Amino acid sequence: MAEVAMHFNEDSFNRIFPFYFQLSSDLKIINFGKSLAKVCPDLERNALFSSCFAVTRPQLEIVSFAELLKNDKQHILLKYAKTDLTLRGQFEIMDDTLLFVGSPWFTSMNEVINRDLTFEDFAHNDPLLDLLHVLNNAENTSKELKELLLTINRQRNQLKSDQEELNRLSYVASANKNGVVFTKLDGTIFWCNDAYTNLTGFDREDILGKTPLEIGRTSKTDKVEIAKMIAAFNTSESFEVELHHARKDGNSFWSRVKGQPIVNDEGNATQYFAILEDVSLKKRYDESLEIEKEKYRSIIANMNLGLLEVDLDDRITMANQSFLEMSGFELNDLLGEKAAIKFLSPESIKLIESKGILKDNEISESFEVTAINKNKERKSWLVSGAPNYDLQGNVIGSIGIHLDITGQKSQEEQLYLLSLIAEKNINAVIICDAQGYIEWVNGSFLKMSGYTKEEIIGCRPGRLLQGVDSDLDSVKYLREQIKKGLPFNCEIVNYSKTKEKYWVRIQGQALYDKEGAIIKYFAIEEDITAQKNLEDQKENLISDLAKTNKELEDYAQIVSHDLKSPLRSINSLISWIKEENENSFDEQTIKYFSLIEHKVEKMDHLIEGILTYSKIDKDETRNESVDTHAIISSIIDIIHVPQHITIRIVDTLPTIKADRFKIQQLFQNLIGNAVNYIDKEEGLVEIAAEELETSFIFSIKDNGIGMAKEIHSKIFETFKTFTNSKHSTGLGLSIVKKVIEFYKGEIWLESEEGIGTTFYVKLKK
Repeated sequence: MAEVAMHFNEDSFNRIFPFYFQLSSDLKIINFGKSLAKVCPDLERNALFSSCFAVTRPQLEIVSFAELLKNDKQHILLKYAKTDLTLRGQFEIMDDTLLFVGSPWFTSMNEVINRDLTFEDFAHNDPLLDLLHVLNNAENTSKELKELLLTINRQRNQLKSDQEELNRLSYVASANKNGVVFTKLDGTIFWCNDAYTNLTGFDREDILGKTPLEIGRTSKTDKVEIAKMIAAFNTSESFEVELHHARKDGNSFWSRVKGQPIVNDEGNATQYFAILEDVSLKKRYDESLEIEKEKYRSIIANMNLGLLEVDLDDRITMANQSFLEMSGFELNDLLGEKAAIKFLSPESIKLIESKGILKDNEISESFEVTAINKNKERKSWLVSGAPNYDLQGNVIGSIGIHLDITGQKSQEEQLYLLSLIAEKNINAVIICDAQGYIEWVNGSFLKMSGYTKEEIIGCRPGRLLQGVDSDLDSVKYLREQIKKGLPFNCEIVNYSKTKEKYWVRIQGQALYDKEGAIIKYFAIEEDITAQKNLEDQKENLISDLAKTNKELEDYAQIVSHDLKSPLRSINSLISWIKEENENSFDEQTIKYFSLIEHKVEKMDHLIEGILTYSKIDKDETRNESVDTHAIISSIIDIIHVPQHITIRIVDTLPTIKADRFKIQQLFQNLIGNAVNYIDKEEGLVEIAAEELETSFIFSIKDNGIGMAKEIHSKIFETFKTFTNSKHSTGLGLSIVKKVIEFYKGEIWLESEEGIGTTFYVKLKK
């Protein structure tokens, strides 16, 4: 018969040998079963056999493929290195690999359960399951027998213990310093100890057969506490009350009564017992303590310093009102929170951690921290911490007193900054005490005066610096102001250590404390020697300039008179020559004479313009109401206006405060210019005004030849003319500009060649 070939896939092999693994010739695990993966969860393919398993039987000196091959078909025990699980089985050669087939070695079902294994994880023919079942049944039977024996022994011991307990309870109840009573379910007392009779003053005959309420009730006994006790008694529950208890002599004492039902095996109450304790002394102590606590609470609540209590875990247990105001939180927001995390900045936490303050609540120390309040504002707090003890002297946390020094810190920073500013100031800074003696000066003061700090500290500034040329009125003014504690500001001559004079502008004032008392004086001195020298030079220059201007004005008058005289003579001579030789001159000669007359006339206009220009800011000026409409109307009538040109006033022009003559000069030059430079067959000049809040803007618009933009800024320069007009002297717009500057006004223009020009004049009301 032919040999039957057997073929397995992985699933069928797993069902038969679920705890198998296969080794390559280099002892690497190349495959393993699904159940083996459950008991060896960290097992991986290609892992080295010797790093995962140890051969415990037989003992092998060297673990190698050849050595394992020698022991095939023998019983092998392997121990998994990571969980100490033992596998038993044998190795079989398969092609060029070794196949281990076996199963875990368990000694109880609990081991199977603890490794989350089920019946499906074992091969169906594995005898280990049957053996484990037998062991499990034996274990359960043995366990039940042991429990039964323990129950019997426990019950026997309980009976003995109960008897002993009853004897002890009887002794304890009799010997107890507190009163003890036993009652029936109806509340009647059937037993009491000696302490109960001693506390109440009643005899046993007075007590037995009565209820505790009949014995102990007084007019002072709290009805609420009585109702609480009766309710607990009726429902067979425990109770604890504090109330006034009667004595036989008519007095009473504070008592604490604890009641407890006695129940049978079914849990039903059969009797009641109660313990009566005299707590009068404790009550008085508690009341006294409560009074002291109330004082303590009142002090804490009203103190200006913030108080915070924390437990050993740094959790907040109490905060007073001042602390709540400092932090911005409500009390409910803080209780139970960790104080350091709730308030402190990260850098402050590191600081106190480095000092060990958070870890050791027994440290008493003061330190400065940066805190963050509810509004996320950074504040500076000064914290003084100390341990907090209970009545037994045990440390239960710590108490911290907190002072908000944010304002003080800010002032310190400001003072530091001010001191830097004062020290680096280019002006001299000096600080004196309340009596006027120098306490501090900066480097600029030392450089200016030439003294050292050692030479001036403790001196009075006036005696040190003032001298012969120091103005006595200024000295008196300084003394009076300082004496009155008022600010002072003046200029005075000081003297350096080498007796060199220098001018200073000094300003200063007194510094006051919160009560209004002067604590210091400070002053700033600016060296104005150079400025004073410039002022002297300026006064000399002004004087010289005024003299020169007067001479120039006189010279202009003289020159204009001397120039006009020969011009008039020339004009007269030409007239005489023309009259005497009326018919003797040819046309060319007459033309020459006309040119001479025009040049003479132009020269006369030029001289007149120079005189006018020189007098604009020197004439006595009258400030009167000037009707610009009437002024401009008269100008139109006075000047020569060709027939082809129309001058129109738009609306009514305003009345302004000015000098009538200067305003006439201003508008006469502007209107005359507009007329002279019109080249159109129909010329038009429009004059208008616009009222603003504090000024008027006049406009003189023409349709003349216009001007190029590049000469707009040059037309107001003296003697500058940009046309060939015979009427132009180069002074008209210079006169206009000078008048406008005299009245602190403005002038500007808009112009386009071939289209026309508009001049704008802005004058104050």
